[in-house]
Amino acid sequence: MINYNKIKKVRAIIFDLDGTLLTGTDFKLLKKELNLQDKVDVLQVINSYSIEEREKANKIIYEFELRARNQIQLQDNVEDLLEFLEINNIPKAIHSRNSLENIRHFVDQRLSKPYSFHHLVGREIEPPKPNPSGSIDILRVFNESFTKQNQPIIKPEEILFVGDSIDDITTSNNFGSISMLLLNDHNKHHSKSADYSISNFIELIEILNLNLSFINNNNKNNNNNNNNNNLISSNFSN
Repeated sequence: MINYNKIKKVRAIIFDLDGTLLTGTDFKLLKKELNLQDKVDVLQVINSYSIEEREKANKIIYEFELRARNQIQLQDNVEDLLEFLEINNIPKAIHSRNSLENIRHFVDQRLSKPYSFHHLVGREIEPPKPNPSGSIDILRVFNESFTKQNQPIIKPEEILFVGDSIDDITTSNNFGSISMLLLNDHNKHHSKSADYSISNFIELIEILNLNLSFINNNNKNNNNNNNNNNLISSNFSN
């Protein structure tokens, strides 16, 4: 039986984008267009380029991502999960190596209705994943909102980081959060590196639902002055 004690502490969730909220992007094709070897880190290599070379590479990446965002699909049951999180006032954010423009495109144009993501972080905040700088910035925004709502501040170990790659697991470990791997045909060998793994978002909904009473009780114990039984106020400001 899986031990969900860490899940009982969850007060917020950070999601990766590509391969997690959206189906996977063929980054091998991008590396081919950039004339890079398969196993190199694209962003790391580009940062070593001259200004002129970097501009050319960034143009290739931009055009690739523009094509990809109109082709890739929503992950199965992603809106069921987002709806569950909204109903239960569980705050959420996105930390991706994609651009902020493409993250906003997902939030504003790909979903069937508006959902509240309390912070969106792309590769513009450097260094990118697996460096936790973006997640640290998300933590800052969460806590600014919690403070305004007279909520206790949140700690990294109270955040669930959901992604599909070893970079996501490493980011979560570097940040100090709880890591969860969304399994696919290409990443199952990384499952032992994550705190938890799931096959689909319905499974995540079930896990959170089973532990929701613990999450709510923990929140009430941390904030006796709050008469609201919800996990966190939904009135956030970015």
